[in-house]
Amino acid sequence: METGRHRQESPMLSKKFGSDYFKRLYSSPEDKNPARKIEIYLKIIKRSLLGVRQGDSLKGKPSLLDVGCGYGRFLKLAENEFVTYGIDPSEFVINEARKYAINTKFEVATILSYKPEIKFDVITAFDVLEHVPEIEKAIGQIKSRLKPGGIFFCAVPVYDGSLGRLAEKLDRDETHINKWSRNRWLGIFSRSFNVLETWGAVRYSFGQLGYFYMAKPWLFRWGQAILVVMRK
Repeated sequence: METGRHRQESPMLSKKFGSDYFKRLYSSPEDKNPARKIEIYLKIIKRSLLGVRQGDSLKGKPSLLDVGCGYGRFLKLAENEFVTYGIDPSEFVINEARKYAINTKFEVATILSYKPEIKFDVITAFDVLEHVPEIEKAIGQIKSRLKPGGIFFCAVPVYDGSLGRLAEKLDRDETHINKWSRNRWLGIFSRSFNVLETWGAVRYSFGQLGYFYMAKPWLFRWGQAILVVMRK
């Protein structure tokens, strides 16, 4: 019954996150996802995988699923070192991503409706979980889709602290429904995963003028977003 309900929600979500949504909040596919940002993500993932993959699992490229993959800019970079998969509820943005990250397997789906045939070495979700209403179920599904010892790496905005409160005032995305503190997110994650690493990020889009992004572990208590690396 639950699977059917989520299947019925897919067309509504695809419309909600259609071309109007992306064109209103992103000045271009590169906006908010500059090369430096996604290179930091990939570097953190590769380091986190060291010591996790052992024995036969070292053969071939590790598998990576990006949840809420958007235009696929992160997956394009990750294709060189991973077997990559991307899901997003938006049919519009999946069609755009297929043109860009041509070696990735894409599907229009949410983490709750997605039924892959494999389990993954890595699952990522960058600025996605703040949109998800059934967060505990979503995290449970992410965990179930990982191999034993697999890595879950996510980024979420946080709304505590001076920068977080300022970000909330500037937030124009009505689909951000989980406007939580960093400690609340960590509490949720730690119930399902072993938290390995936390970073903070300071970021701001200036539209056509560019995107400022800085991520460091010492920014965890200060940034208006956090990066969290976890192991199943």
